[in-house]
Formats: sequence, structure tokens, C-alpha cells
Amino acid sequence: MRIRHLVSADNVDDDGFVIDPLLARHGLVVAGRVAQLAGAIDPQTHLNQDFPEHRLDDCLIVEQLEAGGALRWDGERFGMARARPSAYTQRGPVDQGEQRAAWQAAFRRVLSSKF
Repeated sequence: MRIRHLVSADNVDDDGFVIDPLLARHGLVVAGRVAQLAGAIDPQTHLNQDFPEHRLDDCLIVEQLEAGGALRWDGERFGMARARPSAYTQRGPVDQGEQRAAWQAAFRRVLSSKF
């Protein structure tokens, strides 16, 4: 399973750039459709010039940004969009360990509230 960056077709300009990168989402794609949709991208990591490890370089274009939404397909490949270079700013270093711990704590709170 590989989580992808997804962007709706109406959020892509004629040059293939994402209009509003903060509306990009994470999601799982199966057989050319969005199987599951997750949270929005984190600008601290995805749009950070100081953190090149996880950029918003490749986004799959989806007709509707929702579960079941079809990916754009040109007959040979899926449609792709990129964030404009101007979308990236210097946001400082990223402590991945701290981010992971915060995410895990939030996940545990959600789980404990459901059971």
C-alpha cells in the first residue's frame, strides 16, 4: 500500500500546477479510484524548502476529491500536477521524531474515544 498525494481537477491550472497546495490530501488509490481519503498535507513538511525529503512534487489529479473519485487518465498515464516553486518557503528544520510522537498520541486519543 502506498499513500499518494491527491488534488482535485478543479485545483489544477492549465499549466499543470496546483492552485492551492493546502487543499491537497493524502489518499489510497486502488484501480484508478480513490479508495480512502486521509488528511490534508502538512505545509511544515510538504511545502518547506528546509525539508526536501517529503515535498508536494507529484500529485495525482482526481476528478472529485472523495472516496470513489476517478483519477485523470490520458490513455497512457495518470494525470499529475506539481506545486509551483513559489509555494515552497523556508519553514525551518523538522523534527520527524517529535511529529511522529504527536501523531501517535493524537491517534491513541481518537481510538480511546471510540472504544
